Amino acid sequence: MLAPWYTPRPSDCLVARLLTERADDGVRACIITGAPGVGKTSFARALAEGMGGRLIEYYAHHWSNDEDLFVAVDPARVAAIAGGHDMPLSKTYRRGALLRATLLSRRMPVVLLLDEWDKSPEHCDALLLEFLQSGVVHGRHGERWCANTRQLAVVITSNGLRELIEPLQRRCFRYEMPYLSPEIEADVLRKATGAPVGAIRLVVKAMNLIRANGRSSPSLQEGMMLLRAMALANGVNDVRLLVRGYLLKDAQDEGALGDLPVLLWGEWKRNGCKKVSLA
Repeated sequence: MLAPWYTPRPSDCLVARLLTERADDGVRACIITGAPGVGKTSFARALAEGMGGRLIEYYAHHWSNDEDLFVAVDPARVAAIAGGHDMPLSKTYRRGALLRATLLSRRMPVVLLLDEWDKSPEHCDALLLEFLQSGVVHGRHGERWCANTRQLAVVITSNGLRELIEPLQRRCFRYEMPYLSPEIEADVLRKATGAPVGAIRLVVKAMNLIRANGRSSPSLQEGMMLLRAMALANGVNDVRLLVRGYLLKDAQDEGALGDLPVLLWGEWKRNGCKKVSLA
């Protein structure tokens, strides 16, 4: 049920089945938490592709409101009509994320990704909860649009900036997404960069040491960028700078690195590497 390009954990597969196979009342939804870079957004994209459907993305922000979610008046089109432009009044409305997902679900499978929802104001939780319970979007003038809940799944991601209201958490399946296993991370990095196996193992080991003992949480993508940037290094000092720049977000975590820059440079030279994929 997930796209073939996505490398799933066993738990990811179960969550995907919960979002596509369970017959719940209302809209099936999941709140995914976890460190930045573990793949929360990628999961939603892979789910939509695996369902053979469409992904609708909405990135939350601190000024999110009901118009972003349901229906908003488009000022530019209102001004055009006021200026004499011949346009139906219905065209003055802009569909919000929930309405777009609702209408599209009538024609095909849809995954609605509400990314970084914890950035939105708390009142948006109540608006979302009402939609998840009913699968219905209400317009400003009594309109009523019903989603095909069998073809709609909602993925909500959160980085913990604020706690989502308890009724919303109770309504959704809650999934704390872990990092991939070191073996899978190493395999993904090998396929993506073509870097030496020894260098990849050193980077994966360092990332996990920092995650376990430091304040930083280096992602797989940051490890990938580090290995790709190794093609530009000319010595241990360059490697040390690259490691700090990609893996560390807190200077206090440098102690967790140990001799990584020296070992990584030695592994790079031992394999005679000059360049890896910079794409």
